[in-house]
Amino acid sequence: MKLRALGALSQTLVLLVVAGALGCSKKSSEQGERPVRVEALPKAEVERAQKACTSYLKRVCACAKTTPELEQQCELAKASPGALQINLDLLASEGLQVAEQKAVKVEARKIAAACFEADGKLDIALCPRDRP
Repeated sequence: MKLRALGALSQTLVLLVVAGALGCSKKSSEQGERPVRVEALPKAEVERAQKACTSYLKRVCACAKTTPELEQQCELAKASPGALQINLDLLASEGLQVAEQKAVKVEARKIAAACFEADGKLDIALCPRDRP
């Protein structure tokens, strides 16, 4: 249930940030000013976040095949990699104000944290981890 609320919150925040970005980008380009950029997420952090969300998705959905009560969790997990990527794309785009950039950065980190947390809560006996 907590993941469902997190998913809805993520979608709402992403939509607000996208709407804000669209509204701000025209204004910035009309003024000919270059928007201030916040420091990007480190490449290693981005890679860990992407891996966490895709690994959790694969693990929970594989487990849902034999554990029906995890089917809903699998469906919710399918949104995580895409939501993370939307935030990363927004961060790389031009036209966001500093506050919007910071909000997108925080949201990307929240999504990654949710993937790590959800993966950690899966029962290792029911849903074993793949070994590298």
